[in-house]
Amino acid sequence: MTLATHLNGNHDLATLKRGFTEPVFGAQQVFRHLLDAMSLPGRVHELAAVDSGVQAPSVTFGLAMTLSLLTLLDAESPLHLGAELDSKAAQAYFRFHCGAKLAEPQQAQFSAFKAMQLDAQQWQALPLGSDEQPQLGGTLLLEIKGLDEQAALAGASLLTLRGPGIATQQTLAVQGLPTEFWRWRQALATDFPRGIDLLLCCGTRLAAIPRSTLITLEG
Repeated sequence: MTLATHLNGNHDLATLKRGFTEPVFGAQQVFRHLLDAMSLPGRVHELAAVDSGVQAPSVTFGLAMTLSLLTLLDAESPLHLGAELDSKAAQAYFRFHCGAKLAEPQQAQFSAFKAMQLDAQQWQALPLGSDEQPQLGGTLLLEIKGLDEQAALAGASLLTLRGPGIATQQTLAVQGLPTEFWRWRQALATDFPRGIDLLLCCGTRLAAIPRSTLITLEG
């Protein structure tokens, strides 16, 4: 099989967008941000300065989501791309740079969606793991409209977060996800250690909500 065939369709090396300029160093930088985000739920992290050479696979991907997927994916981590994110260009990009294999949500370790295109059928299909193997629960990456640690975003869901990594409580305002999603995520708390980890991406910024975090939806 030639490389062009492996990339599938019309996307070859001439059209493929760039990944990390220095893959090991770039991935290490992003991984530190992701560890900090998971350790400090609800805190917003800025990734704009990580690697200026990285190009998103298409205009539908923000930089934070692109960097996160480049860092997290490998040949052993199935990926599901939802709706607008699922293009030949994106498939070729993550296949080439990460060796990622595409999967349906039920089998995907990582799932990526534009938040406005996520519906109940899709989020309820995500793998939650089991009590014996909670690590099989998936990670959901969402490109959202707005993200802030304050209550300053019009029309945003205002979340109060509690749990490991949070001294007392952490406030996070999130635009672009329906209330029903947060009600579903709240209900998952009773299933812990089963559940999903959330990476909320907004352009060059991201925040994490691990499955261990308790959520109160304000207002």
